[in-house]
Amino acid sequence: MMRELTALWNSLGDAEYLHLLLEPLPLFGLGFALILLIAAFLMRDGKLRVLALIIVIASSASVQPYQAMRTKSEPRILALQDPSFHAITLAQSDRRKSAAWLYYAIAAWGAIALIVTRKGSGLIVTIVTFTLCISGFITAVWLHKKECEVYHRNIVKYVPVR
Repeated sequence: MMRELTALWNSLGDAEYLHLLLEPLPLFGLGFALILLIAAFLMRDGKLRVLALIIVIASSASVQPYQAMRTKSEPRILALQDPSFHAITLAQSDRRKSAAWLYYAIAAWGAIALIVTRKGSGLIVTIVTFTLCISGFITAVWLHKKECEVYHRNIVKYVPVR
């Protein structure tokens, strides 16, 4: 058991593993935050809204270390992968990079909403926060599906050119 825990601990420093571990954080974080935001709005609970906003910020900001780990691990991933899948892997990396701005914007808005929440926020702040979280969640679902097509051959709809 101790050997397995040591191996797990060592894997956390491995970019190839860490980027896969960080990849679903925006998806699950924003999904959970949406549930909390709805509950906070319906119950008019300020503390629950603060918790939801902290989760929004943390899960959206996780895109930055994810991108760094993905970039660091990409050469090894490509070296171990069938060359016919390189195009889809590189396309997914580009897709991830081009979507990162949305998560940075969500994290920034979450920080602004957190500050405004302390002073008592209005309905507009709540609507904008909710809208951004939904757009980030939908984007995360789509990106996760594309990510699964890269790493899980059983669901790949892509036919490599020969």
